[in-house]
Amino acid sequence: MAEGMNDESLLARIRQLEQERDELRKDIEQLCMQQAGPGYLAVATRMHFQRTAGLEQEIESLKNKLAVCTRDSLNLQEELSEAYRIKGQLADLHNAENMEAEKQVKFFQGCVAAAFAERDHAIIEAEKAKEKEEAMSQQIDGFLKRVEELTSDCLKQKEYNDALQSDQAMDFIEGEPWHNGWRSCRIIGGQVFKMWNQPLAMQGKAI
Repeated sequence: MAEGMNDESLLARIRQLEQERDELRKDIEQLCMQQAGPGYLAVATRMHFQRTAGLEQEIESLKNKLAVCTRDSLNLQEELSEAYRIKGQLADLHNAENMEAEKQVKFFQGCVAAAFAERDHAIIEAEKAKEKEEAMSQQIDGFLKRVEELTSDCLKQKEYNDALQSDQAMDFIEGEPWHNGWRSCRIIGGQVFKMWNQPLAMQGKAI
């Protein structure tokens, strides 16, 4: 911005000097036409050349400065263009890195979501397995209780059968006459044995 203002001021100064030069020429020409004397004309001509030479030098100096400023401005524009190009490349690289980072973030988010989903599924499966285990445990407890009940019923039935067999044996013995030395009877292995009446008899006869 400052370089542009400097260039504009130099151009304005050049235009001003060129205008002053042209006006000075006109003034000298007018004076020369009014004063016809050769002496005055020589002096006026010399002054005109001196003034014109000074103006030409200043104009040339300003043009050189303007050329330098223009060249510097072009260099700055090239540097600015290069800076914008580098900035664009950096922006593209930054955008590419951001896109890659976003992809990685999305990938990790997907992995985390999958891990959480797998964990939740495992928790649900574990709860189902626990419920199934509890149900099976209750069934097993019921089976064990039923086995105990059946075992108890079997023992009671066995006791009842033994008692019934004993009663039948007693009824059988009471119905037979006591002779031939029979003393008593015993039930061994579901069979009724009559015992000899002799002392210390170890033999029996199955009924």
